[in-house]
Amino acid sequence: MESMNRPYMIDWAITNRCDLNCLHCRGMAAEELDSTTILKVAKEVSSLKPGWVIIEGGEPLLRKELIDIIEIIHKNKIKIYLINNGMLLDEKIAQKFANLDVNLMISMDGADKKSYEKIRKGASFEKLKGAVAIAKKFNILDSCPVTIGKHNHEQIGKLFKFAQEIGYKKITFLGLKPCRDYKKYCLKEEDYEKIFFSIIEYQKEYRMDVYVDEPFFKPFLKEHNIDIDYSSNPENGIIVPDVSRCIFGDYMFIETNGDVKPCTFAPVVIGNVNEKGLYEIWENMQKSEFIENIKDFSTREGPCKECIYLYECGGCRSRTFGLTESWTASDPSCPLKRIKQ
Repeated sequence: MESMNRPYMIDWAITNRCDLNCLHCRGMAAEELDSTTILKVAKEVSSLKPGWVIIEGGEPLLRKELIDIIEIIHKNKIKIYLINNGMLLDEKIAQKFANLDVNLMISMDGADKKSYEKIRKGASFEKLKGAVAIAKKFNILDSCPVTIGKHNHEQIGKLFKFAQEIGYKKITFLGLKPCRDYKKYCLKEEDYEKIFFSIIEYQKEYRMDVYVDEPFFKPFLKEHNIDIDYSSNPENGIIVPDVSRCIFGDYMFIETNGDVKPCTFAPVVIGNVNEKGLYEIWENMQKSEFIENIKDFSTREGPCKECIYLYECGGCRSRTFGLTESWTASDPSCPLKRIKQ
């Protein structure tokens, strides 16, 4: 397959089982792939040669085939990120991950015991700290994903401080995406503006690597003349990938039941791995008139259409649809809606 036609990355939820009940959970499909199918899909994921693979859940450590899945992908020299909650991590598992070059991301959404255990119901603050220590010991700790919403957006400084105290060197901030009670916790444009300035301020204070998973973050930095680091492994800084715009349809999300979507948070299914091969589903996604329309940023409406950063951003399509029920509307949460061409 031509490298230009490979997925930017693949995000794969391998299990719907979880030992927690988090406030921001997007919800899970009721079914899981059987053992034979999930290993077949792991081989198909590898053959597509994505830029990297994210393995998540649910809690991926609850899937008995986890190591087999990782071994198949690792054998094909594809970088693996594994998102987990840390509650089940022990030294035996950590050693296996180390042998397979797994980059472990242990989620942390609250900066103290009270907020952490309120957001991540069923979690133990002490186990979180223990898991980070184990991951550090085996040199597999990548970063702490922090989902930011109304429930914790005023904790930015505390999150930096706590993350550094327990041993993280990198924070990945993810804006809350469609989930239950989404409109209650979703951030508005003024919230994002305040959060971004806070992230920039605290990054300088704590000298931690920071990645913000929002398509309008790079334009925000440019608009405010803030230095950014495009390196994939800077010593310390704000990391912005070359492709920071909305990548709806440029990657694949594989749901626990085998449904394949153009975005982790989109209520749109292109195909199912129980019925078709992953390569065929990917090809169908690229030929889809619906996907082509969304990838064509000129179809955007409202402030997005007039924005000088339109083609560097495009607005988050799944959030926009979740809030407006329109795939082409302007992103309601964008802090740059006033910037015109």
